[in-house]
Amino acid sequence: MGKGMIYLLTAAALFFLAGCQEAAEAEKVEEQITISVLAGQSTSDAGVEDMIDEWLQNKFPEVELDWECVDWGDGFNAKMQGHFAAGDVPDLMIGKAQDVQTYAKTGNLGVFPKRCSERIEDYALQAVTVDGRAYGVPYNAWYQGVIYNKKIFRSLGLTPPKTEEELCEVVRRLKEHNIVPFAAHFRESWKVANMTMQYMMNDIFCDAPDWGIQFREGKQDFSGNEQIRHCFSNNQMILENSWEDAMQLEQVQSDSRFIQGEAAMYLTGSWSMQFADQYGGDMEFGIFPYPSQSGEARLLRETNMTFMKSADTPYGEQIDEIIYALLNDTKLLQEILGFTQSSSVIKGIAPAYESKIQGDIDWYEEKGEVLDVSGGNSQLTWDFQNSLALVQLDWLKKEKSLEEVLEYADGQRESSSYL
Repeated sequence: MGKGMIYLLTAAALFFLAGCQEAAEAEKVEEQITISVLAGQSTSDAGVEDMIDEWLQNKFPEVELDWECVDWGDGFNAKMQGHFAAGDVPDLMIGKAQDVQTYAKTGNLGVFPKRCSERIEDYALQAVTVDGRAYGVPYNAWYQGVIYNKKIFRSLGLTPPKTEEELCEVVRRLKEHNIVPFAAHFRESWKVANMTMQYMMNDIFCDAPDWGIQFREGKQDFSGNEQIRHCFSNNQMILENSWEDAMQLEQVQSDSRFIQGEAAMYLTGSWSMQFADQYGGDMEFGIFPYPSQSGEARLLRETNMTFMKSADTPYGEQIDEIIYALLNDTKLLQEILGFTQSSSVIKGIAPAYESKIQGDIDWYEEKGEVLDVSGGNSQLTWDFQNSLALVQLDWLKKEKSLEEVLEYADGQRESSSYL
């Protein structure tokens, strides 16, 4: 065979291979998919989407996530309802465990496979299970209670109070030494709503787990309920034992003052430790449940980031693969847990970081003295809780009476249901 023929055949082969490569690349481009995501974010979640995107580029380069991030408290439910009404349900949704019980009943959520659900701790899985099927995949959790400055307590010989009487004594001793008892911020209604549910979990739902359902059915009322009145009065007590400008403060200001030692206690959640770990240096903090009337209050656990998927998404299998990979990527999980100052709900995985309150959290978990707040949150809509908090703020400003607040709650009975 002549050299000319060899060159010709070689050129033809190279042309053929180049054509095959171009075809393969074109096919690869066609395989690229975009998954729409509606993410309801809490205060410490912003930035997690960037971490997931970076991880996704390495694990699933053919997938792109189109993020729509909204504040969970102010916008998530409205966005979800709007998408449902328009028949334009996002492929993937990230809310809280309590959202699953709500939205699964609309028929808009898909079921996750067992290989995903079996990776989740039983207590967290229960919150996203409807009729025996998992309509959500929880990822992390927060704890709620009174975070306290251990150095201040130790200097005065104080110990975490278990009863209301003991709490009053702690407050008295702190004020006696010119120490502000409570860090507080009342400018944001969500804060009042969160604190109120903390009281209600240990004073109301602990004894009547279906109290919210009974309220919707007209079997329970806010008005005339002394336990409810007492729960609301706890907010007044904290306000009276906080800074003079507590009504004007936002969370970041309250967090900042607290970690600088300007108050001894802070009724909040472990999300506030994100700020404390960044700027708190070697300060020592602990956490205990806000004392209930029975004296048997438990620390509260809130399952936070929870994945849901559309029942009609064309990318159901891809989403299952992505979620399963997320659940099994320990490195990414540890990074997200550290960033959000949250705890894992995935079996066999504990946070790599050492939170300043982790020792106390572990103690309450080992003692079985933890209550899941999704029980109350799934029965009383966040919109109901938040609107009631706004009226509570009027009462705390002395612009309304407590009776008017309670009557307002009863008048909003229908809005307390998600459906």
